[in-house]
Formats: sequence, C-alpha cells, structure tokens
Amino acid sequence: MKEIAWNNNKKQNIMKASFKTLIAAAAVIVITGGTALAQTAEANQEKEQKKSQIATAAKEQNKNQVATAAKEQSKNQYRNRLNEEQQAMVQEMRQNAKILRDEFKESLTEDQLAILENTELSMKERMDALKETLTDEQLELLDCSLEGIKEQRREMRGEMVQQQRNEHRKQVKNDTEGGKRNKKGNGNGI
Repeated sequence: MKEIAWNNNKKQNIMKASFKTLIAAAAVIVITGGTALAQTAEANQEKEQKKSQIATAAKEQNKNQVATAAKEQSKNQYRNRLNEEQQAMVQEMRQNAKILRDEFKESLTEDQLAILENTELSMKERMDALKETLTDEQLELLDCSLEGIKEQRREMRGEMVQQQRNEHRKQVKNDTEGGKRNKKGNGNGI
C-alpha cells in the first residue's frame, strides 16, 4: 500500500511539475506573441511614416520640377520673341548688372554684409537697415549702378518693336498675380 501511495504521490508531483511547465510555456508564448504584435505594429507605423515622407518628398520634387519647367518655358518663349541682337543686348545687360552688383557688394563692410545676410529681416527691412549705414561713396556707387541699369533697359525698350513690347507686357502680366510680382525683388540687384 505504501508503494501505491508513493507512486500516486510521485505521479501527482510529476503532473504538478508538468502543469507548471505548461503554464510557463503558455506565458512565454503569450508574452512573445504580444511582443511580436507590438513590434509588428511599430514596424507598420514606421513603414507608414516612411511612405508618408516619401510621398511628401515626391510631391515637393514634382512641384519644384513643374515650377522650374514653367519658368524655363516662359524664358524660352520670351527669348523666342527677341531677335539675336536683342538677345545679345539682354545678355549684356545681365552681365553689366552682375558686375555693378559685385562692385557694390565689394564696397560693403562686414557689418553691412551681415545686414544683407540676416534672414530674420524681410528684404525691405534689410534694404532700409542697409541704406542707413551706407557712406556717401557707396550711395553714389549704388545710384550710378541703378542709373546704368535703367539706361540699359531704356535702350532695350527702344530696340523692341511695339508688337514685342505688347507681348512682353502681356507675359509679365500673366506671370504676376494681381499686378504684383511674386518676390522677384525690386530690380536694384542688391
């Protein structure tokens, strides 16, 4: 009898140990499954975030490409309206304006350049702040530069026939919204 009781006790202990092992294994499976689900959810969230970033970047790139293509098309249409001599005049005007702008910038002090580079100010605020610091020589150089650019524009207008001027005005009007230029500057080249 003792032997039967001992065997039953042994069987119960083995069953208890097996049951504990089974419960531990089930707990491990539940924890692992929960972790896997959490990792899957996190991975899906990261994947969606990447998709969103890629889509945003693609939209921005497409927008930039369309804008660049439209600008280039507009430039080409304008160039096609001008004859070779007029195109050469326009190119010369641009080169002269660049030279005058560079000469003016070379005359600026470090403090004046810092004002120009301060992106916290609007363009108008930068120009107003810069004008307050200009010396008489710098003001004269600026006036001379602006007058030279204006003179070249007057010459160019004189070279254009009335039809070209009308087409150019129409194009400028179409390129602007409400008669205001879209932050293209004030034409003084600073």
